[in-house]
Amino acid sequence: MSLAAEAEAPRPRLRDALLLGVMHGPAELLPISSSGHTTLVPWLLGLEYSELSASDRKPIEIALHAGTAAALTISPPPSPITTARGARGAALAATTLLPTSLIGLAARKFVRTRLGTPMTVVIGLVAGSAALIAADRSSGSRQADSETLTDALLLGVAQSAALWPGVSRSTSMLCSARALGFEAGDAARIARAGLIPAAAAATTLETVEIARSGITTQEAAVIAVAAGSSFASTMLARPLVRVLESGGTLKPWAAWRLLVAAATILRIRSLGKDRPR
Repeated sequence: MSLAAEAEAPRPRLRDALLLGVMHGPAELLPISSSGHTTLVPWLLGLEYSELSASDRKPIEIALHAGTAAALTISPPPSPITTARGARGAALAATTLLPTSLIGLAARKFVRTRLGTPMTVVIGLVAGSAALIAADRSSGSRQADSETLTDALLLGVAQSAALWPGVSRSTSMLCSARALGFEAGDAARIARAGLIPAAAAATTLETVEIARSGITTQEAAVIAVAAGSSFASTMLARPLVRVLESGGTLKPWAAWRLLVAAATILRIRSLGKDRPR
């Protein structure tokens, strides 16, 4: 690439990193897809972040997840967790994480090369909305402390659906828990408990990969802003989980996802094509 081309190439901006971080915390805690919003909102707003290459966006995305994972690990949301603790809890968490990790490693190349355009995210948003509407009709009564290793394994397989941008870990875990017969509030608690190990594992893997390739000083500043703002927004958004754990309807989150999908489709039609990855 020539010097002129390098000068004209879009670069990560602190403003964009700050906006993404502020948005990421609530989007991760609620079943609306943080990955979908990270991809679509900058594109809909015309931010330079949307013009970055996949390799340039990846460190920022990892920083966003790292900030959220750190916030949830240091200070879990202020509501009781009824999932098992101790050795049994660790076994359940590991069982859930295993299929998600294996499927994630196997599908990494496909996800990176084929997914992540606005239209593929729209598909994920719509699919997640349909799942939420179906889950909303569930009348399960199981409590979270009745979760078995078989449940954990099935939840882990279901969580891997979130590899498709727009689906979201929270949505896949919540809907799967409802399908397994868990009561609405406890299904939300199980979903929240599954966010931390999955986010931590993915963040660790990608961070090691990025560290090997190295980053510039400018990139380091953007990454720091993204991680810091994501951490702060997650801490501030923790009370939102009370809405889910109260067992209320899931229809508002399904409707929001469809609204974002509709705005994206209109944008695609106005441009005449989907944004190339």
